[in-house]
Amino acid sequence: MAQSSATSIAAIGLALAVLSGVGWWFGVQRPAELRRATAQAAAEAAAAEASLQARRRDWFGEIADQPGFTFRSSGLGHRIVTPGDGARPGPQSTVRLTYTGRLRDGRVFDSVTTPSTFRLNALLPGLGAGLQLIGPGGRIELLIPPSLGYGNRAAGGIPPGSGLVFEVTLVSVE
Repeated sequence: MAQSSATSIAAIGLALAVLSGVGWWFGVQRPAELRRATAQAAAEAAAAEASLQARRRDWFGEIADQPGFTFRSSGLGHRIVTPGDGARPGPQSTVRLTYTGRLRDGRVFDSVTTPSTFRLNALLPGLGAGLQLIGPGGRIELLIPPSLGYGNRAAGGIPPGSGLVFEVTLVSVE
């Protein structure tokens, strides 16, 4: 019985030594692997951000570098000038608004100066998404990438693949 206890204690000691060695190996090796993986991920993220920034400049020119714009993962840029009051519109809402739409060179392609009524889901996807960020009486500037605008098709005087710049005032949500 004493030998069985001694064998059990020896086995437990050996198991602890092995686990200690494995713990040491992971303690030494894992941080180096994690540092390399973290550095690689940071470099990839920086390269992706630089590429995205270059595309934003292609779509919007110097406007994309102006302070105050926040960009979403969809590529939509927005700067809230006035947040407005009350309930924000939802995707199915009907809204009254005024707006001016420009190309990156400043050329106006559309303007509505008298409040007009639209269903939010009938507008360009970028306009619909941006208007959900403000309440009635709010004003927002939107930088809409082609994927949330007219895409790679021409529309009126808008060339294919154009980024769009909108200044919008949400008059009311009906």
